[in-house]
Amino acid sequence: MKTHRSLYLLVLLLCFVALPVSAQYGESPLLAERVEEGELPPIEDRLPHPDDIYVVEPLEMIGQYGGMLRTAGLSAEGDGDDQMLASLPAFYKPSIPYGEEFIPHLAKNIEASEDMTEFTINLRRGVRWSDGEPFTTEDILFWYEDILLNEDLTPAIGADWKADDQVMDVEVIDDYTIKFIYASAKPYFINDMIHSVSLLVPKHYMKQFHPNYASEDELDAMVAEAGFDAWYQLFMNKDNSQYALPLNPDLPTLGPFKMDRRTSEHRSFVRNPYYWKTDTEGNQLPYVDGIENQILGDGEIYNGMIISGQLDFAGFFMTLDNYPMYRSFEDEGEYETVLWTNGLGAEVKYAINQTHPDEALRSIFQEATFRQALSLAIDREEISEVFYFGHAEPRQLTVLDSHPYYKPEYADAWIEFDPERANQKLDALGLDERDSEGYRLRPDGERLSFTIETVVIASVTMDKVSLVADFWRENLDLDVSVTQVSGELAAQRAPGNMMDVNSWTGGGATYVNFPSHPYAYIPYLPIWSCTAWPEYAHWFQSGGESGMEPPDHIKDLRAAWAQLTKEPDAELRKELAQKILAAQAENVWSIGTVGRGPHPIAVNNRLRNVNDQGLWTWDVLWSMSHDPEQIFIGD
Repeated sequence: MKTHRSLYLLVLLLCFVALPVSAQYGESPLLAERVEEGELPPIEDRLPHPDDIYVVEPLEMIGQYGGMLRTAGLSAEGDGDDQMLASLPAFYKPSIPYGEEFIPHLAKNIEASEDMTEFTINLRRGVRWSDGEPFTTEDILFWYEDILLNEDLTPAIGADWKADDQVMDVEVIDDYTIKFIYASAKPYFINDMIHSVSLLVPKHYMKQFHPNYASEDELDAMVAEAGFDAWYQLFMNKDNSQYALPLNPDLPTLGPFKMDRRTSEHRSFVRNPYYWKTDTEGNQLPYVDGIENQILGDGEIYNGMIISGQLDFAGFFMTLDNYPMYRSFEDEGEYETVLWTNGLGAEVKYAINQTHPDEALRSIFQEATFRQALSLAIDREEISEVFYFGHAEPRQLTVLDSHPYYKPEYADAWIEFDPERANQKLDALGLDERDSEGYRLRPDGERLSFTIETVVIASVTMDKVSLVADFWRENLDLDVSVTQVSGELAAQRAPGNMMDVNSWTGGGATYVNFPSHPYAYIPYLPIWSCTAWPEYAHWFQSGGESGMEPPDHIKDLRAAWAQLTKEPDAELRKELAQKILAAQAENVWSIGTVGRGPHPIAVNNRLRNVNDQGLWTWDVLWSMSHDPEQIFIGD
């Protein structure tokens, strides 16, 4: 496996201008046998129109067909490394390695009107579902009319499909052209399309489970047979998928692999014979025959399979603290451990609850000086050395430096380790009194104590959070405790305004997600990953009918975001976005520690066309944005 930085621009260009391919297309021998036996039409009839085939420039070489990729996961219906090896069939995809550009993918292109209220999507002509049925605008119209606008299936319509609180209109122009029409400008429409696959629904299959198409008696019989109480439960069960991979074996897909079988311990996928991509020599992708994914009991078994060479690709559940172990077993397990970059603005962020129900604590938490002091008391170099082998970058929570709105001063704000200055700031706030045990007191005479609540996931671990708590105790004389909570409990406590401080990953740092989804920078939504101000978020969400009314400077930030998300002028959008990022840098609504840390990925030596650098984050679809259909098993 080799690094090919020079290919990035080439890949980008190839995706905009289709390369000429041979009139004689190549295909898997397994599919060729099915063609000869009359089970499948010829390859020419399974691929899109020749001008609309998505052509992939292989990273290293043209591949060879055959073999099953061995992966693993920890949940029968959850994330797994099988998903990392299947491109998400979204209209657009992020460029590699950092997602700063968007590339036409399933859509041939999207044309925006001058005022950015109308978006005409031109689909690739001749794309077919995995069962051979054509994919057309009828499928998207079915999603719009029968799913999005159906209150049983969609009780609340998301912001991606609204402008000025009005749901968009959809106009079908022809089989391959459809227009989305908004009440006001939607300048980040394509950003939203990077993750939007919910609108890719096979009407020909799913309509049999919908009351607008199926007879009442037939539908009631299917609902009863499946053990459900209502038709929409059956519908959602049949439409069950995880990213690009269907979890219902009968559900047609536009992804490279379709489900073959699934149990509580295993799921397997086989190639989609109608997949719409080829390599530069006209060979239909994917190269491999399919993916096997074992469902494991815990992460220790997962690590054991990596070091013993039982997995071809592993990454989703790998952690950097095990990196020395992964490296030490490479020769024995016949794999290589490569390091991608975590695409997080902060590996861990600490959201200080400025709408805390305790009035005395709330008044302290609302002071920018207090949050600045907390930031100055963190030794980020020690965090990098202890947890990231010195490879993480001390930085404040903000967007990545590849983001078009980034400025260095955002990342550098309040990151120096200066306990003396931090203590001076707390003293200046009147927090200079201490109790008999040496802990600082609040103005009301109570000990200044608070708890960091932690959901352990991805880059957030108890030892990382505990070290930050130690910094605040030892350097600032604050009584800080740490407690681990489940995701389910956090989902109740965070929007319920019951947390003091919440730790979570500082995601949404790429151009894909900011400013479309500004979780860390304004009171956006009252959810458990956005906890610096849950009651402010409730106030905005309810139109002022519930929650806590924010001060004017918070209202101003929210208004700036509302304006930039419907502002057609690009320069003004940048100005507004940087106003929000500058406010985070100065006020540290959420405190970052380090960012751009390494993330380990294990790749079996027999694999080819696997990139050894990239951005590991949902924003850019992890490895899914690298056209993993090109991966093959070498000799």
